[in-house]
Amino acid sequence: MPQTITDFYKDYLARINEIDMEEQRLLSSDDKRVWTEHLVRKSNLIRNSHSVVEKNLNEMIRPYVSGERETGDDEAAALRDGAMLYYDKALFDEVMESSVLKMLIERYARRGDAFSERMCRYAFANNAYISAEGPFSERSLAEARQVMSRLSDIRAIRAAQPFDALFLREVNSIVETGFSLFDRECKMLEPDTEQIVKRYNELAGIEKYKDILPADWYKDFTSYLHDCLGIHVVLMQALHWEGVPEKRRKSLSSLLEKELLRQTALAPAKRNPKLFMASVVYAFHAGTMKPDACFDLLYPYLKALKKKVNFASNNWYDYHGVSRFFAICLMTRPLLQMVTAGELTERRKKQKIAGILYEVKNYIETIPRECAGRENMDYCLYHLLYDVIEFVDDEAMAIECIDTLMMNRQLATLIHSIMAAKLTQAILDPLMDQKPELFYEMLGVGTPEEVHAKKEDLALFMYNAARVHDIGKIRIATIINTQIRSISPIEFELIKMHSQWSYDIVKRNKKLSQYGEIVLGHHKSYDGKSGYPADYDNHATKYRLLTDILTICDSMDAATDVYGRNYLKDKHFDKVFAEFEELKGTRYNPVIIDFIRDNEELYKQLQKITSKEAREDFYFHIYRKYR
Repeated sequence: MPQTITDFYKDYLARINEIDMEEQRLLSSDDKRVWTEHLVRKSNLIRNSHSVVEKNLNEMIRPYVSGERETGDDEAAALRDGAMLYYDKALFDEVMESSVLKMLIERYARRGDAFSERMCRYAFANNAYISAEGPFSERSLAEARQVMSRLSDIRAIRAAQPFDALFLREVNSIVETGFSLFDRECKMLEPDTEQIVKRYNELAGIEKYKDILPADWYKDFTSYLHDCLGIHVVLMQALHWEGVPEKRRKSLSSLLEKELLRQTALAPAKRNPKLFMASVVYAFHAGTMKPDACFDLLYPYLKALKKKVNFASNNWYDYHGVSRFFAICLMTRPLLQMVTAGELTERRKKQKIAGILYEVKNYIETIPRECAGRENMDYCLYHLLYDVIEFVDDEAMAIECIDTLMMNRQLATLIHSIMAAKLTQAILDPLMDQKPELFYEMLGVGTPEEVHAKKEDLALFMYNAARVHDIGKIRIATIINTQIRSISPIEFELIKMHSQWSYDIVKRNKKLSQYGEIVLGHHKSYDGKSGYPADYDNHATKYRLLTDILTICDSMDAATDVYGRNYLKDKHFDKVFAEFEELKGTRYNPVIIDFIRDNEELYKQLQKITSKEAREDFYFHIYRKYR
């Protein structure tokens, strides 16, 4: 059985890699026939892998986790090694891995194997959900904080562990947890500078154990701590100056002012990138230098930073040096703020902002869709969009920014959004013609003629709302894109947050904010008794009818999608609509469902749009356009 478990994990990785390779071949195909063969092959790989993985999970892994099968020493070792594959392969399947680790923690505790128990705890604490948030993160965070408390027990660990390699392995695990927590604090949408400093100080506390740590290890650690994390603390505080406690501002101001003089006096190639960026950003926020001067210092310097990043390495997102990707994620917002606050004409400001956003868009398009530590990429790009979207005052450009990120992280969701938008148009057009009274209150009109006069504007409004309704999925793209098994309840809880995250993005933009209520409510049931967000009242919005239409179209496309869903098997349109009929009045708006059923031409049109043949043509067009 241990060998079978090991083989399962190897097979699991092999299947994911094969699907990823098929995706790359698909993206490189220009011939429609060859492309279709790739698409069908990828779909079959996913379907087959889904059934095999699900069967093996149920038969080999879950019985041990649930306690139905006794876990012997060999089985425990195989399960532990498999669960820890994440660290070597960047496999994003923490729910499955953490369930195994949780069971192993309890098993090793019962058997008195303290070392193995602690190593599993460290792995659990470093779970990637720490950076993803959601219901599962609190468990990881609680464990991570507990692990960090062991920094003060290093002498006791040394005394209890006679083997140097195992002692150092444990110290490395504790430190890695600290780095994970530090990373999480830095990536928060609104970072807490107090917590960032606290994490840094916790890690710095290891210095008092210098006498029992290997000299080379200690030298590397202190170099990393001071030159990377320490400078990053300064950078993050400069970026979020208003959040710096008053008591710390004076000493920090003195440091940054001195650094600005020192760094600007150096040749660009000899500057410390983070200290230079931090001091310029500080000068902008503190008002000690004019915005235009800050921009002229920072922008050319950032453009000269190295552009290539080895995204195949698990360490691509670290604090050694500064790459173009790192600079774009952290510095785009300050640059845009500098332009906005500068003394240029409004026309010139708009041109500069458009130019910066265009460069960001072009750079993102060069980032590989598949990379190590993919959840880091998801979160960084979501963070970037959150930071910059408010500066885009052109609606078409704002949607293009969203399309760029969707293309890079969630091409299937981009296709889904466009498909949902097409379906809304198919329903909206005859509905406005035949039942104009449904739109009176929404449009503030009282006659069919007045509704007809606003028909094109409302259709465009609905289309754009559908285009942006799922942007929050970028934050959890890896969960959605890489699974070849059923989505777990914990993962589904995280996925359910995407409507709130989508809302958070669109509300930051003046033009897109008008779609906020539709975006937030598109997963709420018609009767308001189910769906999410739980506290959203879909009866209170004047756009309830449009939200109901999007809810139906969203479900319609997802349920009939023969190619785009790894974790769901598609259904024929007739079966899906029969389910809609059963759920009308509770999940779905009965007026719209009845309207589709009674309108034969509309029914056939929706059936055709969602068909396998139509999807092949549509997918081919979108892949060629956005690859």
